Amino acid sequence: MLRLYDTRHRLVEPLLPPGTRGLRAYASADLPGQVYADLIRRVLERSSVRVVACRSLDGDLTPLNVRPAEHVPDGMAGALRLLGGRVDLYLSDTDEAVDDAAVRHRVRSAATLDGPVPDGLDPLSVRLALMEHHYRDETTLAPDALRDAGDTIRRWRRRVAEWAELPSSPIAADRAAALTEAFDDDLDTPRALRVLRELEDDREVPPGSKFETFLHADHILALDLSIDIGRPPALS
Repeated sequence: MLRLYDTRHRLVEPLLPPGTRGLRAYASADLPGQVYADLIRRVLERSSVRVVACRSLDGDLTPLNVRPAEHVPDGMAGALRLLGGRVDLYLSDTDEAVDDAAVRHRVRSAATLDGPVPDGLDPLSVRLALMEHHYRDETTLAPDALRDAGDTIRRWRRRVAEWAELPSSPIAADRAAALTEAFDDDLDTPRALRVLRELEDDREVPPGSKFETFLHADHILALDLSIDIGRPPALS
């Protein structure tokens, strides 16, 4: 089960008690925090936890594969009113004071963007660039980091499309377990991405296993890694 750092207790703790199948979340943050909140939601839903989400940021975030929130309230008071007077997860990018009695778990994201996203860049480059850093790390993403992330996404999509044409094989169970461990351990996305990079270059693993494992990871990463399957190769 997912464990996250609670800023009040200064400990990495289970987000929910064992057996809990529902979570009420409120993300009061700019775009980077909303991406991390979406990752948390996907990790929970993988474990069959139903998430009811509120967020402060209005607007369409689907280009970054951030799932729509059920509600966009006006501040914490509105979120509490919509969520029954209690929030299981409160994610913010500030140290704004809130009523601790109404919040089970408080999380703070620290990443920021250095200006607008460059024109012509795949919006999912922002998502991957954020995942290259732990959500608690103080970091500012510059345009070069976004372009590098775009290059990685294009390479991975090309590799997934190539592997799809080769004989199928079972998922690489050890790598899938390592991915789950990374996501569950305080949303350690940099470690999860290292697992994929090591798998990409591992000549001992059949291409079919790489294919299955990358698609398994993409349920959470949400980088549309299967989008080039069946497409003719791009002309060089």
